[in-house]
Amino acid sequence: MRIPRRLRSERGSAVVEFPLIAALIVLIGLATIQAAIIVHVRNTLVDAAVQGAHHAALLGNDTDDGADRAALLVRERFGDAYEVRTDAVQDASGRITVRVVATMPLVGLLGPSGTLEVDGHAVSEEAL
Repeated sequence: MRIPRRLRSERGSAVVEFPLIAALIVLIGLATIQAAIIVHVRNTLVDAAVQGAHHAALLGNDTDDGADRAALLVRERFGDAYEVRTDAVQDASGRITVRVVATMPLVGLLGPSGTLEVDGHAVSEEAL
């Protein structure tokens, strides 16, 4: 059985091909932007945790000062966009750990949310 010539032709295939490829390219672009947002938020939270740990490590400060400093930095950078908890602990060797836990959207700036937890460390000046 022979297929008619008009069915074997590729005429008009670009009309179908363009929207399929365009949708794929847009999806890849949106995924790249979302990954960049997550990396930016993570790096900013790590910086706030480290700055909080360094603040707590200064002579005359305690762990509560470090946790408050980390929370202040996150609020200054993101406002009320993310729900954030901070806490700080000091072990017997003088190592201070400031933990920042943030709830952030996983899809775009809205949508289902996930939790991102980061730590910052410093050595207390009093322990030296």
